[in-house]
Amino acid sequence: MRFLFLLLILQLTPWAQASETVPSGKETFEELKTLVGDWKIAEAGRATTINYRLTANDSTLVETWVMSPMRQSMTVYTMDGERLIATHYCPQGNAPRLELKKRDKTGASHFLFLDGANLQDPKGSHEHAFWVRIESTGELTRSETYIGNGEKYGPETEQGEPETFRRVGTESSMR
Repeated sequence: MRFLFLLLILQLTPWAQASETVPSGKETFEELKTLVGDWKIAEAGRATTINYRLTANDSTLVETWVMSPMRQSMTVYTMDGERLIATHYCPQGNAPRLELKKRDKTGASHFLFLDGANLQDPKGSHEHAFWVRIESTGELTRSETYIGNGEKYGPETEQGEPETFRRVGTESSMR
């Protein structure tokens, strides 16, 4: 009983709450809209690019990744009431939907698997979580976690390596 009481006190302590917050979907969506334009991976020798563009009267943000001419993916961000949903269209042919769940102490917005299409193949995998952070330097950092279809997920499962991207050109020339 003492353990449960102590755990409750720790969870209610302001410094414990400061490490993660429940973000506003609308505020996060507005923040993500500032990414409109072209981005290139900061790592030398890699050619990955990302393009962000708005569509549907600025109610949808489309994120297109080009890893090579034959390997592309797309993530579409939309509001669903108060929730921010990201649907990832993967080169593997599946389409997991992820929901904004938290913002951590570094400012990263974390999305977690909600449901998806074409996840029947037990040998396949899908994007199950990702986070994105706009750095104070203006760079963009993102990490993705893929798991096997049907596998159990836990926060310790996150294995994606963060990748940093830099804006290419000016925003006004890309709208």
